[in-house]
Amino acid sequence: MHRAARFVSQWEWLILLLLIPLLMFSSGWLYLFLLVIPFLWIVRRIGTGHFISPTPYDVLLVIMLLMVLVSLYATFDITLSIPKIAGVVLGIALFYTAVAATREHDHGIWYLVGFILLAGTGMAAVGFLGVRWPGPLAPLNDLLASLPGLFRTIPGAIGGVINPNELAGVMCWIIPLLAALVFGLGRDLWHGKKLLLLLLLGMLAFTTVILLGSQSRGGIGAVLGAFFIMLAVSKRWGRILLVAALLAVVFLFFYFGLDTLLTDSSSASDAIGIDGRLEIWSRALYGLADFPFTGMSMNGFRRVVHILYPLFLVAPDTDLGHAHNQLLQAGLDLGIPGLISYLGIWLLSAALLYKSWQPLKSHPQHALVIGISGALAAGWLFGLLDAIALGARPGFIWWLLLAVAVALFDQAVRLNQSNSPA
Repeated sequence: MHRAARFVSQWEWLILLLLIPLLMFSSGWLYLFLLVIPFLWIVRRIGTGHFISPTPYDVLLVIMLLMVLVSLYATFDITLSIPKIAGVVLGIALFYTAVAATREHDHGIWYLVGFILLAGTGMAAVGFLGVRWPGPLAPLNDLLASLPGLFRTIPGAIGGVINPNELAGVMCWIIPLLAALVFGLGRDLWHGKKLLLLLLLGMLAFTTVILLGSQSRGGIGAVLGAFFIMLAVSKRWGRILLVAALLAVVFLFFYFGLDTLLTDSSSASDAIGIDGRLEIWSRALYGLADFPFTGMSMNGFRRVVHILYPLFLVAPDTDLGHAHNQLLQAGLDLGIPGLISYLGIWLLSAALLYKSWQPLKSHPQHALVIGISGALAAGWLFGLLDAIALGARPGFIWWLLLAVAVALFDQAVRLNQSNSPA
């Protein structure tokens, strides 16, 4: 039994990856497959002696899971909440599995990064088919309309159409990481690996086109902000990135127009604008005041806001999937304790990357430190004006980024121990 349990634990990551497509569908009975997660943890306990691979996030994640249970008390429609609950549970399970994989395999961290990049680029490809493109890419809509319905309708998306802003949020996680690897920030990574470099360069070009095509001002601005952070900590490529970032700012003025950037005129992919967001944020604060401990239930804000806190600048038939701010949305989903745990995860991630910086400075994984820092920074900046809510379908990438941060910290600890005097 011990040997069989270890064998199953080695393939736990694959089993969980096969569950990800379930998040694309809304049939409640499909989520029963998530019961495999506690079974896998029991199997890991038999095979390895522990339920999970311990990480610095453990206390925060226990609080978050407890608040997921507490939020069920406030749930008024379980069919509305269960997809987000499933997304959180699966995301945390993937996080622990990914951490264990990086600790059990010599090149586990690179395999994990490769999967993240392939998953993100794959989402960009799906977005290319599933978005109704605004602006310069609008002619593509006629071409895409000629495709079979199977390719034009995305399961789980509202009306079968992917929101351009949500797609831009995913690109915020992927583009900074790709840029750090392509430019080899901190060290030359690509000696004798030109084909792999060309592949990453193509992925970077494609995801950048998707981001720009979305016309998401929040997404594009978040990536630019992440680039400035990356150049601030990278001496080798700092000047090049600085020039590129300045050119990108100039491009934005021509791409969107000065009026769109500096006024409340919304872009083609964002019909709410700044005034609408301010009103939504005020309603979110009312909701936090009324439901401070339980929250409104996961995914409940989209229904409750129009009933208890009517909006004047946003039409009552608008489906507000989130509060357009990731911190407010976390509080609305899981109450203030859940918000504290969510914010704690962000702060702890920054601390882990900071502690990994110096030990890995002359190590090939230094580029990953910069890339993960940029990816999380872009995600944080994007979440100030928009959100990929906890439990959202693409959110598993965020959990895997956190696993990379733990793996980098583990590597830094090992290097410090090997360099310390006996």
